[in-house]
Parts: sequence; structure tokens; C-alpha cells
Amino acid sequence: MSRILLDGEDQITNPYRKNVHEALDIVKKWYQTDTIIAHSDGEVVMIQTGVPNEPGSTGNRSYGNFVKIKHQDGYYTLYAHLQSVYVHKGEKVTKGQKLGYMGNSGNAYGVHLHFEIRNSYDRRIDPTPYLNKDLPKKEKSLYYQTYDNVKKRWLPNVVVGNGDYAGNFGNAIGGVYADSYRLRVHDKRKGIWLPWVQNRNDYAGNLGNDIDGIQIENATYRAHLRNGSWLPWVTNYNDTSSGYAGIYGQSIDAIEIK
Repeated sequence: MSRILLDGEDQITNPYRKNVHEALDIVKKWYQTDTIIAHSDGEVVMIQTGVPNEPGSTGNRSYGNFVKIKHQDGYYTLYAHLQSVYVHKGEKVTKGQKLGYMGNSGNAYGVHLHFEIRNSYDRRIDPTPYLNKDLPKKEKSLYYQTYDNVKKRWLPNVVVGNGDYAGNFGNAIGGVYADSYRLRVHDKRKGIWLPWVQNRNDYAGNLGNDIDGIQIENATYRAHLRNGSWLPWVTNYNDTSSGYAGIYGQSIDAIEIK
């Protein structure tokens, strides 16, 4: 039996694909509809209702009518494209409790459930291993740090998502280390993007050369300009003007990842 469908067996119509479709699309076996139930105990932290079928919609609107639940250890489940929602924000729910009914709201092209699991940093992970099993245990904290080009040393580690930043206002940074993330930086002096690095196998940067841009894969991040202010949060990592944090030609003295 299913942990997210009341009466039926899960049939996956669109699997999880990293950076393409970071969720599972599900119907009841043999292409039937069903009532949606809570995967695990938790608290409803967000709902959206009143959204019709809107192919091509974006942002939260694309989810249509949905329920988002926060679970033990900070994990989240999200149930989207619902026809109707039976719970309200702030409600405590138990495993197997009815949340709504499968539908076709938002950016959908047929009745199904769009099911996501997000980690404690609110980043989507592959829900496939946990579809009918308990959610994973709490992840260890992720750390990152920057190199101070003025003091010529690595600054202390800070924790992702705790509201702190890595850097020293007024002193440009020349390198970045980060747990788990894939990232690269733009060398202000050379005017080029340096190679991608991942985990702590290497750092991103060229110590002594100021950084004026940074890209971090699968993260929400921002940069602070030396003798300036914080730039807007970035979630992309592409070659467009909104695909990196920074401004070419202006040194960065701090970064923050949330």
C-alpha cells in the first residue's frame, strides 16, 4: 500500500531527475485518482488553494493547490496539483491523515500528484527511496568559509542556513571552501570564471586575486560588495546576469548561503 494515497498503489508517471524534475508525479495504479494522505507526522507550514488549471504558470502558482508539511528533523513533504485541500496552515497532522484530493490545478497537464521531499535546508532531494519508507534522519550541518586577501588567511567556518555570513566586510575574498556544494568563482584580476570544484577536495578561487562573482549549484546564496551592500539572493547558476552573485569588476568581501 501507499504512504501518500489512501486506497491505492503508487504508479509513478514521471520520475525524479535532478535539475529537471525534482519530484515524483504519481497516480493510483492503473491511472486512477485518489485521496492524498500525509506521509509522516508533522505540521502544515504552507497551503495554497483556489488555483485553477493554469498550464505554463510559474513559481508557487505552478504548484496549484498544495500542502507543505514540516516533519521531524526539519524535512518537508509537498503535495501539489490538488483538486481540494482538507487541512489548514498550522495544523498538526498525523501519518495517514487526509490532506486533499488529487487534481489538475496549476501547471499540470492531467490529473496527478506532484510529490516532493525537501531537506532541512528546504532543498529538494530524491523522494524515490522514501516513497513508502520513513524520512531520512537529520543531516549533519554543512559548513563553508572564505579566504581573506588582506589578512592572508582562511576565516572561520560558518554553518549554512544559520543567518551568518563568511567574510570580513572591507577585505576582499580570494577563495571559498564549502561542504557538499559544487561551485566556482570569477577571478576579478584575470576576468575569467575559474574551474568548478566540489566538496572540500579543492577551493574555488586564486588566493590573492579578488573574487567578483560566485556560482553555487543547488543553493540560495548572495554576495556582499566590498565597501558596499548585500546584493539580491540568487538561486540560479548559469551564464545570464541573474545566474551568479556579484558584479564584474567589484570585489566581494562576504558570501551567505541559506
